[in-house]
Amino acid sequence: MTQNFFTSSPTSHSPRSNLPRGKACMSCRRRKIKCDGRKPICSQCLRSPGASDDCEYPLEGRSRTQQLEETIKKLHTRIGELEASANDQSSILLHEPYDGGDGAFMAVEIPQYTDSWAPSYGDVSTSPSSRVNTPTSASSSSTLVLEEPPAELTKQLVDAFLDNFTHVGFFLESSSFRRSALLAFPFGHYDRPSPALLSAVYMWGSRLSQAPRHHVYNEDAFLVCTLQNIHQDLGGNHPHRVMHGIQAEILLSLYYLTLGRPVEGIYHSSAAVSLAISANLHLIKSAQITVQPAFGVLETPFSPPAHALEEGERINAFWTTLIVNNYWVAAHGSPSAIPYHDTPIDTPWPHNLQDYVSSVGSFSASYSTPDAPPMSEYGQPLFDAMGDSSGGTVAKFLAGLNLDGFSELAYLAKASILLERAITFSTRYSDHEDATAFNSLDVLLEQFILSLPLGLELGGVESNKRSLMVTQTLAHAATIRLHAHRIHTSNVSRSRYLAAARAVVDIINTTDFSNWPQVDPILGILWTTVCEVFIGELSSMQSFGVVGRLTQQHEDLTSCLETILSTMRTFAGASPLIEYFRTRIEGAYSALTNSGSPPRNITPPAY
Repeated sequence: MTQNFFTSSPTSHSPRSNLPRGKACMSCRRRKIKCDGRKPICSQCLRSPGASDDCEYPLEGRSRTQQLEETIKKLHTRIGELEASANDQSSILLHEPYDGGDGAFMAVEIPQYTDSWAPSYGDVSTSPSSRVNTPTSASSSSTLVLEEPPAELTKQLVDAFLDNFTHVGFFLESSSFRRSALLAFPFGHYDRPSPALLSAVYMWGSRLSQAPRHHVYNEDAFLVCTLQNIHQDLGGNHPHRVMHGIQAEILLSLYYLTLGRPVEGIYHSSAAVSLAISANLHLIKSAQITVQPAFGVLETPFSPPAHALEEGERINAFWTTLIVNNYWVAAHGSPSAIPYHDTPIDTPWPHNLQDYVSSVGSFSASYSTPDAPPMSEYGQPLFDAMGDSSGGTVAKFLAGLNLDGFSELAYLAKASILLERAITFSTRYSDHEDATAFNSLDVLLEQFILSLPLGLELGGVESNKRSLMVTQTLAHAATIRLHAHRIHTSNVSRSRYLAAARAVVDIINTTDFSNWPQVDPILGILWTTVCEVFIGELSSMQSFGVVGRLTQQHEDLTSCLETILSTMRTFAGASPLIEYFRTRIEGAYSALTNSGSPPRNITPPAY
């Protein structure tokens, strides 16, 4: 039987007159008073000021605090092993370095990535060489057993997530998810979201909530529960285990991106890609037949969708997974887990979920089997512009056939693909190699930017404006990355490089951030990319002693840099990643201003 790491027992307990020996809370034991065993806080601790924070019950002879302290020590040991092996790229030993007790729980396997950030390009570097200081990381090898939060707290956490999670990354229909999450069924019930997904939503809800941090039900505890449930969920029988598993992996990956932890973030992004490809989410409505899962993650074929909304969620799940994968390419420089030339992508561009909702009543499923290609039919011709899908959705787009895909998520997916392509191209080719491919990508980028809707065209929908802002910034960052290695040999590249950086500043200046509690964490990376452009220009001016003769240009560059830094300061409190890069950029800018000479690079301290 699948074990969940929230217990499904009631959240309140009746008083017990004869509590078994050894079951009293740690606080009552120390004070040598009678404990009634109420959970999460006994009556004695509730009546004693300050004692409630210490009301803990031993689990197999050890309190929760003792277990967490032991876990922290083991994690520090593992971190040391990883950092010691960072210089040896040949391999990272995969083993279980923790004493798992009865062996029921497996440690999270660490993939072959070092815990570092990709080196920067251009004249300065702002890439940290090690981890950002963050709250204690959790491991799936630690065992934390909690009762599920009380119903009222569950509602607060779910609503805090749905109301405030503004990042790309949640592809399920929110009202249906909320209804199922708040059902009065035990944790793990098949009518509710899977345990890992529900834990991940609680984790984000706790992080995004304005309420004071709960001493038991907080994001650190929910992170542990998510990691403990995520692997065994796929081996269970939950009817939505695949889709909910992908969603949970995406939420974990974005959580680690926000904290600036690349090892964990890339791991969970890659896991989402493996699940999506194994479920053939890249071949929805494709004429291609795949008999066996690509990675063997799923032992049985993925069941057909029941209606148009379910198929729409699958389409959006694939593109969301692709976007997050490309985020990590931009953030870390790691190779894409989705090789476009080797992985045929025939899934149509995503639409807004409401478009799929309107088609639910007229959907009939005839999905991919070994004998027939998927032939789902909608009452509305949502994908008429798609035409023959045999050429591949991404392949057509990269060939300049931008005929469809005009939802906010589709624009975002296209921009992330262009950024990934620009990064990959700039790291593979020198100035004079493959000029045709370079020019084609440059033209495609320029056409894509011109095709984006204006903010006024989006009306008053705030979420659409936020998505468009990220899309525009991704596209301009792609232009910067594509031209960065040519700015010293081509005046055209230099002009495009500087114009793209200034365009990002213009976007910031025309955006009202007053109603934005947070921003997509990838903006921290993209804004840093733009800051490097301006710091490089200021550094070059000082190197050649032309500041006095070009005062206006110097002031313009300084103004652009300070605009971005001011915006990063606004959102640094919600994202350790943005805070890290803000500190690094400000340090380089201060050194440049105070010394009057260019900084060698922006070198972070070793952690």
